[in-house]
Amino acid sequence: MKKTYLTANLFWLALATAAAIGAWQLGVGDFHTPGAGFLPFYAAILFGGFALISLLQDLKAMTGPGSELWGDVRWARWIVMVVSLFLYVAVLEWLGFATATFLLMLVLFRILEPYRWTTVLIFSLLTMGCAYLFFVVLLECRLPGGSLWGF
Repeated sequence: MKKTYLTANLFWLALATAAAIGAWQLGVGDFHTPGAGFLPFYAAILFGGFALISLLQDLKAMTGPGSELWGDVRWARWIVMVVSLFLYVAVLEWLGFATATFLLMLVLFRILEPYRWTTVLIFSLLTMGCAYLFFVVLLECRLPGGSLWGF
């Protein structure tokens, strides 16, 4: 069994739990009068159920000492990723969607998987551009322009 499967399942289970708690706080309602958190809550429950089933299957198939479980995990990369995501949310209003997303992609493409700078810049711009087209053009969402730039 790959240790990354266990790590991924624990991550998805934690994410589903957090999403379910957040959706519950929005108000689930019932089937006749659904609240704002109705769909996210039940989607998180379903997603968490799948993650739990997969986690139990991985634990059942696990062999060897427990110290081997976390031996190959690169903790520094995980910490950088989580901190980057929190910083992204923190500076999104100030820098704006385009700049914050571009900087997040730079960090993720360069630090987590060390690609060449030309590749990092190209794919960061492409990711930011595709996200902008999807949210602004197709879905007509209003994204933060950034108070730093005066938008």
